[in-house]
Amino acid sequence: MKRWWIIVLVCSTIMGCEDVNRRSSVPHVPVNYTLNITSEYPHFVTDNGYQTMTITQKRFEREYIGYAGLLVWIGMDGSYHAADLCCPHCIKSSKPVEINGIYAICPICNEQFDLSYGFAIPTKGIIDEPLRKYQTRLDNSLTGLTLRIIN
Repeated sequence: MKRWWIIVLVCSTIMGCEDVNRRSSVPHVPVNYTLNITSEYPHFVTDNGYQTMTITQKRFEREYIGYAGLLVWIGMDGSYHAADLCCPHCIKSSKPVEINGIYAICPICNEQFDLSYGFAIPTKGIIDEPLRKYQTRLDNSLTGLTLRIIN
């Protein structure tokens, strides 16, 4: 009987995590981008405290940066996070959110998203949908520290 409850709990947790982006208003488009933090972005490390970075241009043909571009940040917990720059209320790829401290703010509707702990949840405005989040994977290899962003 305990085994059954554990299976139900694990399945509901997995389905709940996947469901967040499935219900996103932001169109689902491919994301595959790798940052070599050691050589390309040495200032973007967790030891330097809270930081953000926006990516709106592909460097190579095989890279994909989402619908409006990528927002990459280090949360207050020291973890790397990534989301689409598109506001889920306005859905304008040509008007990405702008960064102001620990907030991402839509230039059209002024929706404000809190980035501090990595959830990108709205804190001021009319919607209750967070920014579309993407998976991040941090690898330490022979070429240095790399951060891969995928969906």
